[in-house]
Amino acid sequence: MKQDSLFTRAPGPPQPIEQVQGVSKVVDYIRRLISLNKTLAGMRVRGEVSGFSNKNGRLYFKLKEGTDVLECVVWAGDAVKLPPFKDGDEIICGGEFATYAPRSQYQLIVKSIELTGAGVLFAQFEALKEKFRREGLFEDSRKRPMPEFPRRVAVISAKDGRGVEDFFVTIAREAPFIQVLTVATRVEGDGAEIDIAEAIDKASRMDVDAIVLTRGGGSYESLFPFNREPVVRAIVRAKHPVLSAIGHKPDVHLSDFVADVTCETPSNAAHYFGGIGKHYLTRVQRALDAIEHAVRRHYTARAQRFDEVSGSLKRAADNCINKGERKLRQIERRLDALTPQRRLAQRGERLAGLRSRLDSLARHTLAPAGRRFELLRAKLDASNPRSPLERGYAIVTLDGRAVRDSEAVPLNAVIEAQVQRGRLRARVEVKELDA
Repeated sequence: MKQDSLFTRAPGPPQPIEQVQGVSKVVDYIRRLISLNKTLAGMRVRGEVSGFSNKNGRLYFKLKEGTDVLECVVWAGDAVKLPPFKDGDEIICGGEFATYAPRSQYQLIVKSIELTGAGVLFAQFEALKEKFRREGLFEDSRKRPMPEFPRRVAVISAKDGRGVEDFFVTIAREAPFIQVLTVATRVEGDGAEIDIAEAIDKASRMDVDAIVLTRGGGSYESLFPFNREPVVRAIVRAKHPVLSAIGHKPDVHLSDFVADVTCETPSNAAHYFGGIGKHYLTRVQRALDAIEHAVRRHYTARAQRFDEVSGSLKRAADNCINKGERKLRQIERRLDALTPQRRLAQRGERLAGLRSRLDSLARHTLAPAGRRFELLRAKLDASNPRSPLERGYAIVTLDGRAVRDSEAVPLNAVIEAQVQRGRLRARVEVKELDA
């Protein structure tokens, strides 16, 4: 069979190839060069995926390395056999090199794909995620509620690092009422997931209200121990609620999916506990405002009662005086009918008697009212909660409740003292009991 002149040469000295050829012949020549090249036939290509698209089951993408690009296509029949991948993944592709004549480009018809680096880890992540999802580990019904007012928290983290440092600084500022116990562990590298799981089990045996699993940001590979099965299982079996705060805002880990509470960063975890404290301080302030309102209302009612009693006493005294004056005028009229001396004597006697009766009447009428007045005023003063404050006393509260017994207050507890002007907040370092 006669071969294409582009691929054959006449015997003898090299002959110049005809300089003018049709487009189809040139395109076919290039296609043959590529398809028959033995080096290309066994070659696999490593690169970064870019421009990924799926059109009716066929996959199109580019492999990039620096500024160089290789077009790739996967036919629908082969696509279902390949592992999932996406833009940004580094992969190794095998297949057949070919040309696409309508666009005058060469491309790789991909038959196999091997994930490398983060791509392999992502495939493991998706497989574990599906496994745990089928087991129901992500369900909210399985998760434990965080205590309303945690007082002791175990923090699992590396010994040092910016993320855990931010957590400690923030929680000391916003939630000083929480005692933080540290469980140091290795958080990256081969086998780190075993160390982290053991740290969670250790925290579960501690007398704490919650466990915080945290570390700062890092690469996908360095953070991957928090996706491993030992860590996920340890979180699920923990005896206390677990808060997961790993990496930065875009990072998502399987530890976040199974944790009882999830925060985007270590600092946000500290803000979470600070928010609990602010919530309870608001409740205490509202309770104090309600007490103060009730006291003012009670004081106003007592003051009104005092005014009513005072008015009644004044009216009773006025009536007594008026009656006395009327009787005195009657006596004066009678005395006027007597001789001057006798009238004067009788008037003096009667006047003395009236004065005595008037004094007795005043004593019997005004004295009980005066005593009742003093009693009411004493009760009113006793019911005013600010009276002891004016004498230097203070109202001490713990969690919004008045403290009457020092035995009921634990060491390191944060208490509040209401004095005459303002409030004080203190941490209990020493307590002494009365003998």
